[in-house]
Amino acid sequence: MHDLLRRLRGSLALLHEEGERGDVVDWRAAAAELQVESFPEDYMEFVSAFGAGTIEESLFISIPRPGTTGEPLSLTRLPGHARRSASMNTWQEADEGLRNSLEDMLVWGQTNSADMLCWVTSGADPDQWPLAVWERHGGGWKIHKCGMVEFLLKLLSGEFSECPVSDETLWGIQSARFLNFRDEERIIDTGIDPWTGRTVNRFD
Repeated sequence: MHDLLRRLRGSLALLHEEGERGDVVDWRAAAAELQVESFPEDYMEFVSAFGAGTIEESLFISIPRPGTTGEPLSLTRLPGHARRSASMNTWQEADEGLRNSLEDMLVWGQTNSADMLCWVTSGADPDQWPLAVWERHGGGWKIHKCGMVEFLLKLLSGEFSECPVSDETLWGIQSARFLNFRDEERIIDTGIDPWTGRTVNRFD
């Protein structure tokens, strides 16, 4: 197991101990569909350990779902309308905008504040892909020289010089809870909010 993932597992607990643990992905089919060689090793290990889901109802993590369309929490390219938007082509450091293209963005996560967490997939080695964050309320794209798991660790521990996303719910809280998407759907189907335990009407 990746050392960083081992550290993250110490900070990120399942909301329900008996809940779903990880998802199975056909990585070869996913790579072919998304036109990449493979995916970062730490991300594949995260998916195996946790899967698609949400951290504290604040940050949502997607997985590849080859052969499907429109499924929730699906790893996708940046949508065409976003790539064409002038406001989306805004960078906190202008030179990064010259080195990176929105066409290469692969979206693996989002926040409640509509931030997007991506890799720039221009390189052949997935483990070397830069991590790019679109801060909706923070001035545009910013490149972080770390992987997905390290990013989550540094977000939870507050190790960045400032919060890297617009939603500060997870910033420096040290420990957090994760809920797999399948668990969330299953529990909501019983009429219960999985985070609060209260009765809900999903048709309201």
